[in-house]
Amino acid sequence: MKAILKSDIRQRVLFLSLIPMLAITCILGFFFTYTQLQNARSGMIEKGQELSELLAAAAEFGILSNNPAELQPLSQQLMQNPLVVDVLFMDQEMHIIHRESQFELALSFPPDSVALADKHWYFSHPVSLAPIRTATVPELFAEQSSVEVMGWVTLVFSDDPIQQQQLIIIRNSLIIIFSGFLLTFSISSFFGRKISQPVKQLSSIITQLRRGNLGVRASQSQTEEFNQLAEGINELAKSLEQSNRHMETRITQATQALSVSLQELERKNLQLMRAHEKADSANRAKDAFLARMSHELRTPLTSVIGFTRMIQEGSSEQERSHYLNIIDHTSQMLLTLIDDLLDFTRLESDALELENIEFHPEQLFHQALEMQAPAAHTKGLELIFSGACNLPVHFSGDPTRIRQIITNLIGNAIKFTETGYIQLHTDYQQSNQLLTLCISDTGIGISPEYQSKMFESFTQADNSISRKYGGSGLGLAIVYRLVKLMNGDIQVESELGKGTRFTLEIPLKSDNEPVSLGLIDDFSIKTTRSDFSVLVIEKNSPSRRNLLQLFEYYGYRCKVTERHEDALANEDNFSHILLSHPASEPDAELLQRQTESLRQRFPGAKLLLLLPATIRRDSLQSIKAQMLTKPVSPTQILTALENPRQYEHGRDYANYQLQELEILIAEDNDYNRLLIKRILKQAGIQSREVTTGEQAIQAVNSKMPDIVLMDINMPDMDGIEASRQILAQHPDTHIIALTANISSREQQLLNQLGINKILIKPLNIEKLYALLSTLDVKKANMQNPPADPLWQKQEFEHEINRQLNEIQSHIYAKDYASIGRNAHQLHGFAGLFEHPEIEMIAHQLGKAVISKDIRKIWNAYNQLARVVQGMKRL
Repeated sequence: MKAILKSDIRQRVLFLSLIPMLAITCILGFFFTYTQLQNARSGMIEKGQELSELLAAAAEFGILSNNPAELQPLSQQLMQNPLVVDVLFMDQEMHIIHRESQFELALSFPPDSVALADKHWYFSHPVSLAPIRTATVPELFAEQSSVEVMGWVTLVFSDDPIQQQQLIIIRNSLIIIFSGFLLTFSISSFFGRKISQPVKQLSSIITQLRRGNLGVRASQSQTEEFNQLAEGINELAKSLEQSNRHMETRITQATQALSVSLQELERKNLQLMRAHEKADSANRAKDAFLARMSHELRTPLTSVIGFTRMIQEGSSEQERSHYLNIIDHTSQMLLTLIDDLLDFTRLESDALELENIEFHPEQLFHQALEMQAPAAHTKGLELIFSGACNLPVHFSGDPTRIRQIITNLIGNAIKFTETGYIQLHTDYQQSNQLLTLCISDTGIGISPEYQSKMFESFTQADNSISRKYGGSGLGLAIVYRLVKLMNGDIQVESELGKGTRFTLEIPLKSDNEPVSLGLIDDFSIKTTRSDFSVLVIEKNSPSRRNLLQLFEYYGYRCKVTERHEDALANEDNFSHILLSHPASEPDAELLQRQTESLRQRFPGAKLLLLLPATIRRDSLQSIKAQMLTKPVSPTQILTALENPRQYEHGRDYANYQLQELEILIAEDNDYNRLLIKRILKQAGIQSREVTTGEQAIQAVNSKMPDIVLMDINMPDMDGIEASRQILAQHPDTHIIALTANISSREQQLLNQLGINKILIKPLNIEKLYALLSTLDVKKANMQNPPADPLWQKQEFEHEINRQLNEIQSHIYAKDYASIGRNAHQLHGFAGLFEHPEIEMIAHQLGKAVISKDIRKIWNAYNQLARVVQGMKRL
């Protein structure tokens, strides 16, 4: 009602005229419609009763004589009526003498005079010897009821015609109501417009005057009151227009006086704004660079300081060797970062001078790839070196800087590539003495927006990349400046999700022929190359193509295949078999089976294995074959055909024990996670590990830990957001923040979440222990396990059996995600109880789940079942 009172005049007129008319029309229409419907039904009932009475009188002789032929003309005449669907003549026992239709009846005994059932009206009347015409008189009904009934007649009317008639009545009534509504609406709208149009016109005039259009005037109307109002508005507009002209004149004079001064001030303000923006940009770049350098320096320092402390406090020889390897690796990371900073500083100040010495290009490029092999193979990536046949024996230039360029680009490719390969292709044009290097990968790619600024200093595609992949943002800037310093050129081609290709062209002098000519003369091969036939088994397509070109270039008969099964099906004989084991599948057991099958199929062939740097050589002692670590150079491969060499290296297994307290470690750095885990282990604390904020939330939801050690800077979701979501669901969670450099903003956000326990990297062990001791943590339902070996064996067997049953049910359901979780849990539990055999099976099961190879999954399950059965026998 309030909305109607606030509406315009036209809407009010419509409301006041339509509502009463609509109410009256609806009431009258309902009344007349209801009356007609009742009249239609009562008329049909009266007609049915009248026809049944008449039919009973006419059928008296036919029913008395039980003669259907006598009754049939009567029923056929009635069937011509559209309401009649059946006519029944029955004797006094309700046995049908004659009937016109055939459908199921719903009659009672004795039948009712009027009945409705199954959309049919039944009109029944008894047949007696008394005069039937007196039956319509109510006063005589009692006397007639005493007359003996000789039979019954029943007329069956269909309910459909009367329903159709009722629908027609309703339709006509609605049409009449709707027509009346339209007529009323039209009349009301007409008079409403006549009233509201002048008012709207005057309102529009006032609105235009308010907006400054003082030249507008109101027009005359047919109503005297509106004409007077329009004249007043026109007088007001005229007065305002005169005042406005006078004011504009004064404003114009003042504006002209200030114009020169404002232009000068604007020019100076623009200069100040540009200077201010440059200063702000420089400050932001400096702050971002300092924060990133602080994080990049503190992260590896955490591992160096922590593992050094672990060595000082005492550990086994195997652990010390492992810790020293980690310290060496992190130290190399620090050295690389410091070298990048120093090189960039020297390049910025033009203090870097290039050397010009002679070097062997194939050896240089291969060494650069070898340095990156462990990192690449750990991620399951293949490193491919192609095009070496086109290189001269020697170049004149700066090998250190060329190696630095290749190392930075290869390292960058490894960082941003999760699956596939990274290829270094070389080419040299003797005519213009131009070396071309192409480094391509199958990584995440680079967006077109970022490609234009990717060679700028301290630049990465977005802030999350520095968190997820690390790096100072100086690598590509140093590469670009070194290439330009060598008078070269660098181009990039990339597509998001498909990979990146860097093409470098560096002018280098060389007076030598390509390396292939000299290389052939260096080999003291007793037989001709036509006697050699090589079968190459290589899963990676670019590497397979490169090996084929290499052997064909040097005159070897070569056949390549992708699958081991295809090689076994080959009917030819070969003098040498080269088997390249994929870096993505460092499975020593699979390699042993493949070599055994190859030796059985080709007993006289010499076997050459190309192995990733991550594979355990001690597990391959039973294999008698030549072994090379990938990536391999042409010289290595061709030399290995005559001079077999084998390499061995071991693998350290970490010792675990049961812990009494459980802490969730959320840290994206692998070495920092291992360090924290070892520190907690010395205090008798059990731990779980995750690498991202989302994984931390899932781990807390699946099983609540006693304490969460949360790294602030993590990929995908940082520690602050992860802590916020965890505390929203579990407010009593104890969270300790880990960070290398906390800003005032991060400090404020943590305080708002209620997190006041913060540890700065590198971690101080005493501070960590002291902080843990101050937390009042009571683990729910925690029971200290007995220390006797019998309990440990029973607990181990119980958990293994539980995992075995779950894995079997998940295999039947083809729930690969659940099988993967079981494999992860099984791997950790086997390491906890120092059971390397089950740990290896869990590792194989995890790889089979990733490839969704159901056959390998069943093999791993059966192998685990055999181990469990053997444990029971013991």
